[in-house]
Amino acid sequence: MNKILIVSLCLIVFSIIVFYAMGFNVENISTNEIKSKLSDSNANIGIIDVRTKSEYESGHIEHSLWIPLAQLESNIEKIKSKNYDEIYTICLSGGRSASAVKKLKKHDINAINIRGGMLSWNSLK
Repeated sequence: MNKILIVSLCLIVFSIIVFYAMGFNVENISTNEIKSKLSDSNANIGIIDVRTKSEYESGHIEHSLWIPLAQLESNIEKIKSKNYDEIYTICLSGGRSASAVKKLKKHDINAINIRGGMLSWNSLK
C-alpha cells in the first residue's frame, strides 16, 4: 500500500514539473480563434514563429515574423518596435511557442501561445 502511495505521489510531482517546464501554464488561443482574429484587416496582430528556418520555409502563417526560439531574446527590441496590439507565438506543436511566451513576458511583452501550433493550423485548411 505504501509503495502505491509513493509511486502515485511521484507521478503527480513529475506531472506538475513537466506541466510547468513545457510551458503549458501560459495563456493559449486556439487556431480557430486566431484565424478569426487575422481575418480582421484592421487588427495590428503580430505572429512570431519560433521554429527553425527549415520548418518556417516548409510553410508558415502569412505575414508572420520568423524569430527562432534561440534568438528570441536578442530580438526583443525588434519585436517592441513593431508596436503590435496583440502578439501570438507559434511553433510546430505548441511547446516552443509556450516557452517563447514566458521569455517575452520576462521583457514585459504580453504574448499568447497558439495552441497546437502549425500542426493544428494546417489541419484547418
